[in-house]
Amino acid sequence: MHTQPLFELEDPKEIERLVRAYPLATLIASTPGGLEANLLPLEWGDDGGRVRLRGHVARAHSLPQGGADGGRVLAVFQSPNAYISPRWYVNGQRSGRLAPSWNYAAVEARGRIRFIEDSQWLLCHLGSLTASQEAQRETPWSLKDASPSFVEEAARRLVGFEIDVEQWAGKRFLSQQRTQADRHSLIRHLSLERAGSARELASLIVP
Repeated sequence: MHTQPLFELEDPKEIERLVRAYPLATLIASTPGGLEANLLPLEWGDDGGRVRLRGHVARAHSLPQGGADGGRVLAVFQSPNAYISPRWYVNGQRSGRLAPSWNYAAVEARGRIRFIEDSQWLLCHLGSLTASQEAQRETPWSLKDASPSFVEEAARRLVGFEIDVEQWAGKRFLSQQRTQADRHSLIRHLSLERAGSARELASLIVP
């Protein structure tokens, strides 16, 4: 991930917060047919200080079928993003030296993927992943709300995997280079946009 020092995201806690908040990752793996990218929800797991990302796919999925086991993969997590109009900048309007931009935060994790044939591991992972997404709901749903036979049948069609993360990189491109007045203006305008992603992005910008 290309970045400049001003935009680097290096704080492990910030990286963890972004991964947990936006768990749907673009997982890129090298297969015999070339590079393959899949959108998959990944669960943050901390095993004695070493981070592992946990996920699952259907047994018939091309990822486990394509010989990726033990291979290097790249997982990219991204926050909501939005277009930034030059008209929103308070300063510099008269100079004409302004260009559109795009604001976002992103994290990438590099490591090796291992597929796991363990029904108990898989059920634990599915339960934990579901709980993390249901936690803020008034009446959270859990695997216990489904028929045990249905859960077992569904689990048999899945295979789990872990990614042993070897390297992290993060980027916060959130108008840090602009003045405080500009950032306040961006937050105000983004909050008025129709797209929910723009309004959510506004909350990530530091005034």
